[in-house]
Amino acid sequence: MLTPREAEIARMVGKGFTNKEIAKVLEISTWTVATHLRRIFSKLEVSTRAAMVARLLETKPVEEPDLAM
Repeated sequence: MLTPREAEIARMVGKGFTNKEIAKVLEISTWTVATHLRRIFSKLEVSTRAAMVARLLETKPVEEPDLAM
């Protein structure tokens, strides 16, 4: 469903990272982060970051290794 990069960004959003913080850590532009988020939102049929995280938690429980970043 999500690409590895989209999943990585989704996990970071779930941890509370802003677009700017995600961009800095991944060494990409904030525009690229926003593009990934738009694609994630479209795939999950949501319109907010909170709804995205909730939808992902419904479909796949959080695993411990994903929490350590």
